[in-house]
Amino acid sequence: MKKLKQHLIILHTTALLLSGWGGWWLMQAVFPVYYFAWYPYIPAFFLVIGIIFISVLDNVRRMNLRKSVNLYMLLRFSKVLASLIFAGIYFFAVKVQLREFGIVFISFYLLYLTLETYYFYLTENEIKKNKVNE
Repeated sequence: MKKLKQHLIILHTTALLLSGWGGWWLMQAVFPVYYFAWYPYIPAFFLVIGIIFISVLDNVRRMNLRKSVNLYMLLRFSKVLASLIFAGIYFFAVKVQLREFGIVFISFYLLYLTLETYYFYLTENEIKKNKVNE
């Protein structure tokens, strides 16, 4: 499971760095009018949230199926709550280029949602493989 955790962290970091740099380049080169100062914080936020998710997901293998589903739903709720708090801070405190922030934030949220689903799929396959080998 440690190999899987390392693989997921590397995959998550690579995906967010590439999409973050790609988005930054796109906003600087093609749409410089839409660039906003808080852009780098969005990929960083999802990087931290993802590493926390992967670390907690690594502990799922020791739980029974019912507890793992509950934990997964709790992680989803926590991610939504943390995202709402992060976006709310921007919307109420900064109040600059709200539409651009919202579009970029939702884009990264959807990317993260896709990655998170893939991580859960890989983790469940690893758990099933370990149960068959036991």
